[in-house]
Amino acid sequence: MKLVCNLSMLYPEPTGLGVYSEHCCAGLAERFDLDLIAGSGKLPRGTVLLKAPESIAIGHGKFAWWRRYLWARSLRIDSNRLVYTPTQHGLYSHPDQIITVHDLNYLHVRKFNYFPQIYIFFRFLLPRLLKKCRALFTVSETTRQDLHRTYGYPLEKIYVVPNGVDTATFSPDPSKRAASNPYLMMVGGRHPIKNVLEVLDMAEYWKKSYRLVLASHGQGRYQRMIEQKVLDLGLSDRVEYKDYLTHNELISLYQGATALVYPSLIEGFGIPPIEALACGTPVIVSDIPVFREVLGDAGQFVKLGNPQSWGDAINSLSDSSTVQYHLTEGQKVLSKFTWSNAVDALERALLSVEPRLEDSRRISGNCDLINRHE
Repeated sequence: MKLVCNLSMLYPEPTGLGVYSEHCCAGLAERFDLDLIAGSGKLPRGTVLLKAPESIAIGHGKFAWWRRYLWARSLRIDSNRLVYTPTQHGLYSHPDQIITVHDLNYLHVRKFNYFPQIYIFFRFLLPRLLKKCRALFTVSETTRQDLHRTYGYPLEKIYVVPNGVDTATFSPDPSKRAASNPYLMMVGGRHPIKNVLEVLDMAEYWKKSYRLVLASHGQGRYQRMIEQKVLDLGLSDRVEYKDYLTHNELISLYQGATALVYPSLIEGFGIPPIEALACGTPVIVSDIPVFREVLGDAGQFVKLGNPQSWGDAINSLSDSSTVQYHLTEGQKVLSKFTWSNAVDALERALLSVEPRLEDSRRISGNCDLINRHE
């Protein structure tokens, strides 16, 4: 049995899904002899079976999802290959595959239907795709239970393969902490699930002491709503927009922030909080089940819509003992969510689903990420 990593949806500037995919598949390449379905992003060592068109990559325009669906339906892979896709973008014609569903955010938060094509996928296409899957992987126990409740997929066939953070690059640098003009930061796409508008509504608790840096992609209706609220509340001199950042720029921003604010309405895991903790930066997060699962006592939790809770969370940033307690707890979180641990969980899950993959295990070799498209 040969393992195929499906990276057809990746593009050269990865965000959350892409980072997860690259790390997981790079780790697998160190342990197994892989075949690859290549996208436009980085690839691990392996035999490229075919190259996907760039036009189907995530983030390649609003119709990329439809082109991706049509392309995936037409694809034919030998039946003696198990296809592993580190995202939910599986192959509709292949009967032997595993996909990774990271969250069901856009299915549950229907009232924020800013991306109807994503809702259509999770509501109508994903249930069909699940019929082709030998197992499902996901990134948290919270989402594992959600997948079972939502689609009725057998719980014993859903495996948790969590996210990780590279503490060799995401690390503290106290010299970058902004002492004279401190700031709070938010990371992630500027869309309703990330709840930027609530942070602006709670500006009375932070605007006198901090700036707010929005480090994310912003476009469309929700971005216009953010910009209008910033004007209406007189926050133009307190809010700074930053679009796509390089890897080093993002790390530097984490290192300099007083705190990451991440009050999502719903998440499958939430990578930015563990990245911030790795940079020695405390995190303020919404009090939702997945953050309780992932962060434990490392997070400062806010009850959404509760001004008193927001006030307490912001005030806690000036209490050095509270900040140090959360950061100390954060070290326990970071020791758990490493990419090495993630790949270990991935390997165990794959072998549990298909023990014959032992036959394709590598004996030795160092398989660093190689960009096949230079």
